[in-house]
Amino acid sequence: MVSQRKFNELEISTNSRIHFGFLNLDSQQPYSYGSMGLTINKHKTLIQISKSKKFHSNLSKTYTNKIKDFIKTMKLDSNINISCSVKPDSHVGLGSGTQLAMALEEGVSKFYKFGTVKNIFSRKFRSGVGYNAYLKGGFIIDCPKNNFRSNELIFNSNFPKKWKIILLFDRSIKGLSGKKESNFFSLKRGKSNREKLSDIVLNEIIPSLIYEDFDIFANGLTRFQKLNSLFYSSIQKSYFLSNDIAKVIKKISRKFNVASGQSSWGPTSYIIVNPKTNLNEILSILDNTISMYNTLSYDVVSAANNGRRLSYK
Repeated sequence: MVSQRKFNELEISTNSRIHFGFLNLDSQQPYSYGSMGLTINKHKTLIQISKSKKFHSNLSKTYTNKIKDFIKTMKLDSNINISCSVKPDSHVGLGSGTQLAMALEEGVSKFYKFGTVKNIFSRKFRSGVGYNAYLKGGFIIDCPKNNFRSNELIFNSNFPKKWKIILLFDRSIKGLSGKKESNFFSLKRGKSNREKLSDIVLNEIIPSLIYEDFDIFANGLTRFQKLNSLFYSSIQKSYFLSNDIAKVIKKISRKFNVASGQSSWGPTSYIIVNPKTNLNEILSILDNTISMYNTLSYDVVSAANNGRRLSYK
């Protein structure tokens, strides 16, 4: 429910997420998709909504046109200021589009004192990871579905803060999006690896996370990601969209026991580090290696075991 409290300005801060992949891309099954991901504590989206003398926003028309249509349809006062002060890049694998849209829907709904959050953008969710990262945070596995309105959870848990995550970025490329992404998912597929993926999730990833057994978790997640990468073989030639990132992760994986993979369509990829490993030793190698590539960078993050945060002024 949306609160009826009075305020002059509402600010919503959301986290980004890493998307580990799908449990089942076989649309011939009664239920398909279902996905897994992790909320992270950096690369946030931050919006502010307040009263204004007229409609004003620094957002693109992709968002403002639909908000204006909603205001007109609902016969609301259009004197509102909507701004986004912080947002990660789009189409790099951090799910910024979902976070921004959900923050705007909740913020606008609260501003106009609706009892529920309105679906202003009519978004459909093939994956429920971003939706649940917004609301709940932590490590997320959402349920396979037979419609794109459902975002039910199979598993949602805190992720150990001591398991550090290194994000790798390649600013020279962007992942698939829009119509090209929709067309890709409409294609018929061969082998789905549904049984293998489900087995890894149920018998390795979930238990190892509950018991904080890093070795089993790292092995299971890396294998899960490699199987998922087979879905995208028509788009990317290896496990990673960025060949340079692939080389860097291969070098680290040879020396250290880590979990690794690509978030969503990439190019952002990750390395999850064993808490027993000297993180600074890995970072030293990364500094030396990445200096050879002009377009690569990295950032060390932790899990965010919470959903969005709201503040009122």
